[in-house]
Amino acid sequence: MREPLSYEIAHGAALAALEAGRAEGHKVCAVVVNRSGVTKVLLSDDGVGLLGVETARRKAYTSAVSGVPTAKFAAFAASPQMEVAPPHLVDANLLPVAGGVPIVTADGEVIGAIGVGGADDTTDDRIAHQARESVAKIVA
Repeated sequence: MREPLSYEIAHGAALAALEAGRAEGHKVCAVVVNRSGVTKVLLSDDGVGLLGVETARRKAYTSAVSGVPTAKFAAFAASPQMEVAPPHLVDANLLPVAGGVPIVTADGEVIGAIGVGGADDTTDDRIAHQARESVAKIVA
């Protein structure tokens, strides 16, 4: 088993998300969590409201504990199989909305996740993927 997600990697990913958002004219919040969903870093740009902060946290949590991007988790949550047990009834922190991606080692181990909130879900998702890619070589 690898070392857990370091502060340097978590901070680097969160900072990359804020910078990517700014480059596109968006103010976002980025939350990076460890593999258990515990917050390591939260960076929020000026003007991001509580909703952006909370959705970023929950997207990161959802991606870390499920091991998949939240866009994929959202499709699963909307499937007929999940009508019996909607995710929010299983765990109130789960948020099936695009914008969270796992941080994975080269051998496939999930060591954490990043969630982005503050823009629309498509933009949040794109920024989260960019942020994860910014630390991919360090994680490998």
